[in-house]
Amino acid sequence: MTEARVHLIGVSPEARSLSPEEREVVASCGLLAGARRHLDLVPEFAGETWAVEGKLPELVARIASEPGLRAAVLASGDPGFFGVAGLVYRHIPREEVRVWPAVSSMQLAFARAGETWSEARFASLHGRPIENLSPVLGEPGVGVFTDPANTPPRIARFLLDSGWGDLEMVVAEDLGLPTERVSRGNPEDLLRWEGSPLNVVLLVRRGPDPRRLGPGLPDSDFSHSRGLITKAEVRAVALGLLGLRRGGVLWDVGAGSGSVSVEACLLTPGLRAYAVEKAREGFEHTVENRRRFRCAGLQPVFGEAPAALAELPNPGSVFVGGSGGLLGPILDRSWERLCPGGHLVAAAVLVDTLCEVLGWARERGLAPALTEVGAARSRALSGSVRLEPQNAVTLAQFVKPSEGAAP
Repeated sequence: MTEARVHLIGVSPEARSLSPEEREVVASCGLLAGARRHLDLVPEFAGETWAVEGKLPELVARIASEPGLRAAVLASGDPGFFGVAGLVYRHIPREEVRVWPAVSSMQLAFARAGETWSEARFASLHGRPIENLSPVLGEPGVGVFTDPANTPPRIARFLLDSGWGDLEMVVAEDLGLPTERVSRGNPEDLLRWEGSPLNVVLLVRRGPDPRRLGPGLPDSDFSHSRGLITKAEVRAVALGLLGLRRGGVLWDVGAGSGSVSVEACLLTPGLRAYAVEKAREGFEHTVENRRRFRCAGLQPVFGEAPAALAELPNPGSVFVGGSGGLLGPILDRSWERLCPGGHLVAAAVLVDTLCEVLGWARERGLAPALTEVGAARSRALSGSVRLEPQNAVTLAQFVKPSEGAAP
């Protein structure tokens, strides 16, 4: 049972000591690591101790660099569940590692809250951006590992801003300790929560997921003004040309009301969409549509491209719906930053705009795939119906060669 040289020993939140077998394993090791509260469980250990306290990568590097070193690492709950095991497996052969799982704080939190977790999804915000929540929102139950930056009030604000204010939040703190407390309410109730930094958050949805998927959701569903919206028919085709991928990044440049970003997020789990708009009115419509359609992965960006693109992560997809007279520089910056294998789609209503796109492509030896979207919508007329043509829009699609591909 002790052939492995690295032992990852889970400690339940309610544990007051290790089991006899775990103590025997620890005694056979030359190094014992863990949080200080975990090291206190083995006061008799005679070897070297290492208080992790944010130095986990250094610890794993140390163990990996000394093949003869036997080490035990004490960790909260199950080390394989958003724990240290993932990092260890990347640096130390799996056959040298044994995991000793215990009840996790998340498992205990669901039990304390009286909620099942068979259909739950999980997200860790420990040292990660709060946007990591976006792929799992809408599931019946979500377990969230917090950190000192991503606190329950910050999570509550994120939920309110992205349209999820009707979720129930459960904050479980100091689980297994005499100071244990479980608080619950909607995000509005928990904006001013104060408590222990040792907490996890559960998000519970009662009833069905209210979101509707496209493509081509009705224009009237969106907040917009003066017709500044990519029409449903064009939007549906553009989404197919953008090559969207799970967990990818979309730039929606000249976003107007952000309708392309909204539908891209609804259709692509984990997508991060940056809707860039220089007009205050359009930006505010985008903010409202983010909330209305519950698109937590959509980030409205107020500013003028291409300057506003500088701080954004490199995209796998770019949609250029408007340019404000800066089409050439926007295409330059977008193509330069586009990931290998990524898709760039530029929309042209005017012939002059299409000519500019084609001229830009010709100068760079690029050959776009062109798709003209010409649609007609029914309109009542004198007790009958006529089909009223919409403005035709040409979509120019460019696919950036993958690394190593022939030009």
